[in-house]
This record gives sequence, C-alpha cells and structure tokens, in this order.
Amino acid sequence: MTIDEVTDELYGMMPGEFVGRRTELAREARAAGDRELARKITSLRRPTQVAWAINQWVRTDPDGVAALLDLAAELLAAQRRSSADRLRELAGRRQTLVAECATSVARGARQQGVSLSDNATREVGQSLRAAVADEEIAELLRRGHFVTAAEYSGFGPAAVFVVPDADTEPAAAEPESEAPEPARASDKDLALRRARQALAEAEDAERSATADVAEHEEEMAAARARADELAEDCARLRAELERRDAELRFALRQVDAAAEQLRTAGDALDRAHDELDVARNDVARLESDG
Repeated sequence: MTIDEVTDELYGMMPGEFVGRRTELAREARAAGDRELARKITSLRRPTQVAWAINQWVRTDPDGVAALLDLAAELLAAQRRSSADRLRELAGRRQTLVAECATSVARGARQQGVSLSDNATREVGQSLRAAVADEEIAELLRRGHFVTAAEYSGFGPAAVFVVPDADTEPAAAEPESEAPEPARASDKDLALRRARQALAEAEDAERSATADVAEHEEEMAAARARADELAEDCARLRAELERRDAELRFALRQVDAAAEQLRTAGDALDRAHDELDVARNDVARLESDG
C-alpha cells in the first residue's frame, strides 16, 4: 500500500465514507509498522463538495478530462509562439469547453445524489479554468486529487490566462487623463474576486466541517452503542461467571463430602475385613477341635 494508492481510493469515495475509510487505512498502515505512511494518510484532507464532484467527474469522464488538458497544452503552445489569432480561437474553445465540462461535473454529482448549488457550480468552472491555466492544478485534475476549489493566481507559466474569452469586448480607449481610473477599477475587481473566492472557500470549508462533525457524531454514536452492547455482554458474563463459580464451590463441597464418605466406608471395610478374618479363624479352629 502506497500513499498514491490510498489517495486514489479516498478521493474516489463518497464524502460520507472518507473519514471512516481514512481511519481504517491509517490503522492498517500502523499495524504493518509503517508509521510514516499512517501519518501521511491521517494528514489527507477530506475534499470539499466541489472538489469531490470534480474528482468523481475525472473518474467517470476521462475523455472530457483529456479534452480539457489537451486544450491547456494548445493554449500554452500558442502563448509561447505569441500567436494572437490562435490564442483568440483557443480562448473561445476554452470558454465553451469549460462550460460543458462544468455542466458534466454537476450532472455527474446529481446522478450520485448530490445537487450542486449555483455558487458551487461556478466554483467548478473556476477550478477547471484554473486547471487549464496552471500545470500544478492540471496535475491535480489529471489524478482526481482535488481537495478544494481552485483559482488561478496569475503567477507561473500559465500566462495564457491573460487571453480574454471570445465574447469579451475590448475596452474603449479612455483619455490619458483618466488612465488611472481603469487601474483602480481593475484593482477593485481583483479584490472583489478574491473576496468572493475567500467567501466561497469559507462556505465550502464550513460545509465540509459540518459534514465532518456529522460523521464524527455518527461514529461516536456507533461507538457508544457498541460500548453499551459490550457492557451488557460483560454484565451477562459476570453473572454467568458468578453462577458458575457458585456451582464450582458446591461441586467442591460435594467432592469433600464424598471423600469423607469414602474414608468412612474404607474404615468400615477395614473393620469388616478384620471381623471376617476373626470369624474365619474361629470357624477353622472349631472345625479342627471337632
């Protein structure tokens, strides 16, 4: 058992099964003497609802994942060649493909009994766009190991993300005197996006924590029920032990009484033997005298 195998298994499970199975696998690793693996397993975080939905989609729609990752590679290649026309073409494809994939993710979650909210669905699309732009996030997507919703930070090799979506209109030219205003607006928009992202992550984390609490409450209730059951078994076994102990003491007293009776009978037998010998001697003597 390796950490990659464990991660693949855990991030492919339903959210409600994650904590219990993680505990089982960590226990197995400790029992096998691999404490480092047990530590790594225990440190694996339960995926948020959005991350879980994406991970499930990765496992059920490999063609969709491949299409998205292929597009990411094409965008990167076009960026390196500085091909503006190709970038605009791919940006349009990106917008369409991400929307299709996000819909597919939501549909897959719904088929497993989980309905994603509008906000969660937006986070799915945002995460898929981040995977197109960032190689590390793309690797998480490829392996289906998302832990939470992702957002491209704007750093690193994914500069292709500066290409606007196809339906984005170029900004109208502004007088030079008002040039700083768009910058301020851009900063405000960026801050707002980040605040919304932080809010979405906090909401997702709260949902995940609430689910974790519910799971642990269920585990505690099950453990308490098991403890009560074992306590009842112990009480029954103690009562049985006391009864058996009383039977043993009675049997031992019977053994002592039987031993005493045996000794008494043995003494009587010895006396009978003596009396028999006397009687035989008397008979023999009288017969010889006669």
